Amino acid sequence: MTLLAKHRVAFSLAAAAFILIFAAIAIFWARGFKPNFKNGTIERTGLIVASSTPTGAQVYLDDRLTSATDTNIAFLAPKTYKVRIQKDGYTTWQKDIEIKADLATEIKALLFPLAPEIKPLTTTGATGPTLSPDYSKIAYGVGGDRGGLYIIEMSDTPFPFRQGPKQIAKNQNVFDFSAARFIWGPDSKQLIAYFQNQQGASTANLLIATDKTNDELRDITASLAATLSSWQQDLITNAQTQALLVPQNIKSATQEAAVASPSPSPGNLVTQQPGNQLNYYPTGLIFSPDEEKILYKDKAGQYKVYDLKAKKESTLPTFNDLASISWYPDSNHLVVAQKDLISIIEADGANKMTIYTGKFEDGFVFAHPSGTKLIILTTLTQTEGTPANLYSINLR
Repeated sequence: MTLLAKHRVAFSLAAAAFILIFAAIAIFWARGFKPNFKNGTIERTGLIVASSTPTGAQVYLDDRLTSATDTNIAFLAPKTYKVRIQKDGYTTWQKDIEIKADLATEIKALLFPLAPEIKPLTTTGATGPTLSPDYSKIAYGVGGDRGGLYIIEMSDTPFPFRQGPKQIAKNQNVFDFSAARFIWGPDSKQLIAYFQNQQGASTANLLIATDKTNDELRDITASLAATLSSWQQDLITNAQTQALLVPQNIKSATQEAAVASPSPSPGNLVTQQPGNQLNYYPTGLIFSPDEEKILYKDKAGQYKVYDLKAKKESTLPTFNDLASISWYPDSNHLVVAQKDLISIIEADGANKMTIYTGKFEDGFVFAHPSGTKLIILTTLTQTEGTPANLYSINLR
């Protein structure tokens, strides 16, 4: 019995030692340690966690097909790899990625169709389209007896009968909304439709609530200055509150540029709607939708992005014939509109991907809040002289 007990103790100790050794090997293996049998050493490695939209794209490391997206690529020697992610029918994503020992590097590649579907959102013309400050609505005018002021809600709804433009006010003998321009209030619930004569003098300024249909039109020309002053003060207060956590050197870098530049329209640091008397970005800072990044133009006129979370600044490339630049809803990309060219670029300036080539009007290019489409103003295949319409460029 004593001998058997001794064997049991030895067996238990051996089993415990085996479990400990196996657990240690498993832990080291999970952490990316790889044995090198040639020189008898254990090497530390890194890991890539690659995902893509759409899924199922091919992942190349240094031009060698390695895996597909939405899988992990493990046991990579620490160094800089040329990573390329591609899928038939979509743009290609590529970047030099540094892999560090014992660390997982996450890659999220957003790919766009090479031949996106283009659909009309309006068919009767869309004059002076203006995006609301919260990016949820587009206001525009339509001429003719059945025209007026229309609103498009920038939301995806499962109910088709709720989609499409909604008429807010009808044209009248003295008010043709296709001749108006629009100023959104800071809360995106009200706007001013202002009218000018051929000499550029103001003839009427109508305050309109966009949540009501065919409400009585109210001319606020007498109190226009006070209304705009109040709205501007609200914009300044909101912008200053939002910028509280922004480093002083970033705020200082934009100060002169913000004062010198024209008042931009909502969501856009370049395009200025004619006659717009509000500065929607009084600090010169445009925050990303998640408010973790800032797009701004420095005193030298160079566009930059500052990452508040990573505390890192990126300088964007120089864009020739730039018409507009705005945030894509994922906060990791920017929509760049140049002459006859619309691209989407990463926030650090990498991976500029062409989305559309062709004419569009007034630099009016914005991403739908869902990220599934871009909204542009263009005549496309219309006959010369007809008013431009709003179109969607589907990205998914």
